Amino acid sequence: ADRTLKLHEIAKSLSIPSDSLEYAALKEALKSLRDQKIIIKSSRRRYTLRNLENVATFEATITIKNGAGIAITQNPQYPKISVKRKRLNAAFDGDKVIVRLVKAKKGKKPQGEVVKVLKRKSVLVPGKIEYDNNFFFFVPDDEKYYVDFLINPDKLNGAKDGDRVKVKLIAWDDPQKNPLGEVVKIISSIDESSAIAAEFESILDEFSLPKSFPKKVLQETKAIKNPDIRQELKRRLDLRKETIITIDPIDAKDFDDALSLKFLPNGNQLLGVHIADVSYFVRENSALDKEALNRGNSVYLTDRVTPMLPEKLSNDLCSLKPRRVRLAYSVLMEINPKGDVVDYQIAESVIKSSRRFNYGEVLKIIESGKGELAELILPLHRLAQKLRAKRFANGGVDFQTFEVKFELDKNKTPIKARLKGSDKATQLVEEFMLLANKTVAEHVKKLSQKKKFKPPLPFLYRIHDKPSESKLIDSLNFFRSLGVRFKLKNYSSKEINKLIKKFENRPEKALAHQILLRAMAKAEYSINNIGHYGLGFSDYAHFTSPIRRYPDLIVHRTLKAYAKKEFSKSKLRNLEAKLAYAAERCSETERNAMDAERASARIAQTFMARKYLGKTIEGVISGITNFGIFVILDEFYGEGLVHIRDLLDDYYAFDEKNYRLVGKRKKGVYRLGDRIAVRVAKVDLEHRKIELTIAE
Repeated sequence: ADRTLKLHEIAKSLSIPSDSLEYAALKEALKSLRDQKIIIKSSRRRYTLRNLENVATFEATITIKNGAGIAITQNPQYPKISVKRKRLNAAFDGDKVIVRLVKAKKGKKPQGEVVKVLKRKSVLVPGKIEYDNNFFFFVPDDEKYYVDFLINPDKLNGAKDGDRVKVKLIAWDDPQKNPLGEVVKIISSIDESSAIAAEFESILDEFSLPKSFPKKVLQETKAIKNPDIRQELKRRLDLRKETIITIDPIDAKDFDDALSLKFLPNGNQLLGVHIADVSYFVRENSALDKEALNRGNSVYLTDRVTPMLPEKLSNDLCSLKPRRVRLAYSVLMEINPKGDVVDYQIAESVIKSSRRFNYGEVLKIIESGKGELAELILPLHRLAQKLRAKRFANGGVDFQTFEVKFELDKNKTPIKARLKGSDKATQLVEEFMLLANKTVAEHVKKLSQKKKFKPPLPFLYRIHDKPSESKLIDSLNFFRSLGVRFKLKNYSSKEINKLIKKFENRPEKALAHQILLRAMAKAEYSINNIGHYGLGFSDYAHFTSPIRRYPDLIVHRTLKAYAKKEFSKSKLRNLEAKLAYAAERCSETERNAMDAERASARIAQTFMARKYLGKTIEGVISGITNFGIFVILDEFYGEGLVHIRDLLDDYYAFDEKNYRLVGKRKKGVYRLGDRIAVRVAKVDLEHRKIELTIAE
């Protein structure tokens, strides 16, 4: 950077003769570098490197798909930069890098190049050992690892040709050479149950999920004792005599939220949302706290749960078990007949749950109008439905989503899949949790206004940005092509909800929900409150699940600090820094957890697909691309691919705007949302792929 060189000096350094074709190529290369503003040519015909601060470079995280990369930056002008494979320069998926802008034309995706890998993502990569001509190579399962690794014989650690293994990256500095790896684990696949168990186990390594708690954390947890309730009652709200219930899935082991309801003389109702007081047990900066922050959240895989907290806390001391006195953090909300919260109280409390219900029991009571504690559950249901209607009327988007749940046998082999959607029992709990989360976020805003804090008091918000306008416009144009008439004044969530209602009695209802969901941004955590678009709330936080989510735990601590009037400038600065770090970390762990949960479900679905090999099965087209048709299969809700090369009856062109493939000659159409019959042609458990062909 501190030298200037003439052309002949550069040529000499590269051993390029002045009368060669390479010399002309060198001049072209220098011209290109000048055009890209990487180097400068002075009036004296000397070349020098620009200062790095004058070159458009950004810190970024690389994600890789189909052999190419996307650099995710924090720069608002260039949040995503496309990186071609040849410009990845030894970067792998998840690596922290420096990326340099190469092209940035208006209306086109910005292009970049990785100039330096700052930090490798620590991960064990699953794949297969292959022996070729005196060399051992490792072929990764995941296409994100787009090059084979070279394994030196002393790094095989007992692995042989054909073995499936887990490998860690040792070094990769030169993109012209293979990365060097070391076998860390040999995966055994003796029989079918071992194969599926090994695949489920591989998720932990693939997504860097912890397999156990550190010894120091377990020692610290073991030392935690039951609280002295008599001492706690001196400073807490005593709600032990109130009728309080928990409602959870039938297989739940940790109960972190409970409900109560009272009718007030003025005609209003007092709704109580009582949350396990995890912050009492998990002290800030303890080994337990640091481990919880590192994990960020519990991860719910097909065959197991990777918990945020040790079982002693999650399933015992913190869990709001029936007929057990427990410490809680309660939000008591007075609600008028219109569904407005007219007053509220947020208080540390002591509760005693009267009864543990599962969702099935509550749904039965709602539908029949009778059953144990029906006098509490039925008014709770009516209030929840009133709040739900009010939320959608005010801007909440009524998306229909489904989750696939698997039934496993004693060997943890998936034998059945079912779709789990929303019903009146789950809606009952959901609406009250949303209201409590909204109330605590609004409380901090009111506190800031009351105390005249500018800027407002630091807080950890759950935010959801507006959807991509271009994606939304494409979706709306597609809906118009279906003959749906609508007129939007703006792209507010309230307007989108009105649009969704137009599909209520149409066959394209599920398709409309799917397309609009794809246009939505992802929710995340932040100290900068921009509101929650999907819920239609201007203020929202996560407060109601501290056993399984770290943000809820830190929100509890923040509320307690403000209740104690801890408003000194130094404490607020320190708190803001902690919240900012927690927001970034927990958003990252949440994304990782979602990816791990999807991959785990994908393993189960691929395994279940094997018994349908060669058979015809129906499904719904879930994706259309230029290389084929994705179909979600009815029997186990797994997604398979029909390659466009296997559509033999015509030549099909991809119509991206209308989400379809169109035949050139016969004009046949495959469209998103269509039902279709396919044959399961190939199942690859290792790569989690299901290949399909059109059934005759």
